[in-house]
Amino acid sequence: MALTSAYFLLLIAGVAFMLLQSLVKKKQLEHLFFAIFCGSMAFVAAQQLSADALGPYQYLVGIGACATCNAMWLTAKSLFSGEDSISKRHILFAVVLTALILIDNSMRMANELSVLSSSAYSLFGNSLSEIINLLSSTVLLLICWEAIKGINNKSKDEFWQRVLFLGSAVVGIVLCTVVAKAFVSPESLAVVFPWLVVISALQVMTVTQGILWWQQFNNTVEVAEPIVDCHEGEIINIEPSLISGINTLLNKDKRYLTPNLKMIDLANELKVSEYKISRVIRYHFDAPNFNHYINRLRIEHAKEILEQPESQQWSILSIALESGFSSLATFNRVFKKQLGYTPNEHRKSVQLRPTSAKDGTLAH
Repeated sequence: MALTSAYFLLLIAGVAFMLLQSLVKKKQLEHLFFAIFCGSMAFVAAQQLSADALGPYQYLVGIGACATCNAMWLTAKSLFSGEDSISKRHILFAVVLTALILIDNSMRMANELSVLSSSAYSLFGNSLSEIINLLSSTVLLLICWEAIKGINNKSKDEFWQRVLFLGSAVVGIVLCTVVAKAFVSPESLAVVFPWLVVISALQVMTVTQGILWWQQFNNTVEVAEPIVDCHEGEIINIEPSLISGINTLLNKDKRYLTPNLKMIDLANELKVSEYKISRVIRYHFDAPNFNHYINRLRIEHAKEILEQPESQQWSILSIALESGFSSLATFNRVFKKQLGYTPNEHRKSVQLRPTSAKDGTLAH
């Protein structure tokens, strides 16, 4: 009865936290991934509550529990590094782990229904479970790493948000591993372990939701003046001091000339999240993403060099490196994509201009 109450509490909490994300007006990826995590935890509880009634078919319910630690990892990544930090390879890794869990549940059901022989399940099922455990352990480490990464360079609020999240993750991991195996006898493990899982899940969901609210509150009250997105007429709140800071680093100090400049570099220097940098780039500097804006500045710099008489003997590679690009191929590709012609073609067009036009006067 006590275990039933614990899982019922987890089911209600999972559904409640998932529904809370639907109430967020300006949803970000962290809200989506956290909703998936909460939904999966609700399915974990539902599977346990329905196991006796459904028998082998409980694994159909278990399929819904395929996005727990992988969804929390993507939540942490989006929460602390910004949604721009999530690439296709991160999504692919999470999807692969999800697919393996789906296959594992299907094999368990097939084994209990005698569709799959015991020998085949023993061979493939056990191997698959070991692979899933290995990948899940890796994901748990990645969750902690997302909170630790660059923590000393963050603002006070972000520092404590990361500490709180890391503490929650560590508590959950320790309860389900160290405490379960070192302090609980084998005879009591079947009774105690479900409680450890439920307690871990509840405190992780509560802490993560609190951090989401914390960040949402900061984005609302710490911002001075609104900036209007002319494309959609939506008012986007951005700190003027952050705009000034980015302007200083990029346009005054010309940090865009630094090869392999990353958004995290600016975020660490300004002690803000990558998400805030991304918002300013999109809504104030009118660029689709950070890399596009940096390349735009680099191309303008390269055009100035190409048009200078004293640099006419420079190689295109030298100009590419001088403009912050790490390779000639990338420079040529980006230059042509933005302007419609190559750097060499631009140089030739400058050389064909009348002298007065090069000097900025009209030719007659």
